[in-house]
Amino acid sequence: MTVTYVLMQNLRRNPLRSGLTCLAFALPMAVFVAALSFVVALREMAEANERQLRLAVHHKTSIINLLPAGMRRRIEALDPQRSRLTAVCGMRWFGGRVPGTPNTLTSLAADADTFPAVYAEVGLTPAEVEAWQRDRRAAVAGRGPAEQHGWQVGGRAVLESTVPPYLSLEFTIVRILDDPQRANVFYFRRDYMDEALREAGWDADAVNIFWVKCVSAEALRSLQRDIDALFADTPDQTKSEDENAFIANFTQAAGDIPGLMKAMALVVVFIIALVAGNTMMMSFRERTGELAVFKAIGFQSWRVFAIVLGESMLLALVGSLLGIVPAAAVLALAPARGLNMGPINALEVSPAAVAGSLAIALAVGAAAGLWPAIRGLRLRTVDALRTPG
Repeated sequence: MTVTYVLMQNLRRNPLRSGLTCLAFALPMAVFVAALSFVVALREMAEANERQLRLAVHHKTSIINLLPAGMRRRIEALDPQRSRLTAVCGMRWFGGRVPGTPNTLTSLAADADTFPAVYAEVGLTPAEVEAWQRDRRAAVAGRGPAEQHGWQVGGRAVLESTVPPYLSLEFTIVRILDDPQRANVFYFRRDYMDEALREAGWDADAVNIFWVKCVSAEALRSLQRDIDALFADTPDQTKSEDENAFIANFTQAAGDIPGLMKAMALVVVFIIALVAGNTMMMSFRERTGELAVFKAIGFQSWRVFAIVLGESMLLALVGSLLGIVPAAAVLALAPARGLNMGPINALEVSPAAVAGSLAIALAVGAAAGLWPAIRGLRLRTVDALRTPG
């Protein structure tokens, strides 16, 4: 009689209790792996942003306050030799949505001439750059809305602005982005938006933010100081910050998402630890006599210890897999598009999250079964056989 055989028999002894215990592990661990995937996605985005060496320059009071588009020339004049910056791209928020739909896209009007350089990671081909610069209605869309609304390269798209003066603009798609971190974005030319604003009687030639593409981390820090100093004594004082810091502000505006994920993780671990501990104590009390018989027929104490601890860890593993595998499959086969949770617009399963969830489940299973296993190790055969039930 092997330990594995005894473990499998124990799981089948009370199918209802074993099933409910596995379910109690499955549901929290499914949430847990999704939460960890979200945190991992935030970390990966931060690492990617850091590599891009972009500096965000916006109004010191609020990004809602517009800056004159002409400030771009003054920023560029800080480095006429282009030894510190590559290009400067002004952007204005459009907040467009497809007519008849409720979801707002991260839609931004960008300077046509410098967008391909400042956002080089978008990967526009020479032909796509030519199409972008040739057609004032050109647009670059994320994979999420493109799949949802059936947009194709060369096709037509219409967006309605969610901010005054509530423009309705028609675009020609020149590129669909596959980057999951830009799954919900929509970039188009700012001169097209400015023309529509003038026709509606609104002020044009203004932006919410300038993105400055820097050549090095040292250049980014020096330009950050120089730009803010340049506009310090003007009505349009600026606040310059690296892309990570800028995005972190939006994440915090939506709430302390990483902190919420950590709190959720602690709650999940606490819940499954209580469930597993209660189950193992009940199982141990019911099988005290059986464990004593094992010892009486020659089972060594360490084997009894292994049986009790192994049962707890096996329940934890099976239950966690029942939650983790479906959650991972859903995230992998059907990524959640358009989450709009801070900067994350698409969520995909993280192998690190799966591995971490399994490790935590096994640790909780081991902790829950440790005390019953120690009691089994110390169990005196004669006393246990005298115990009623």
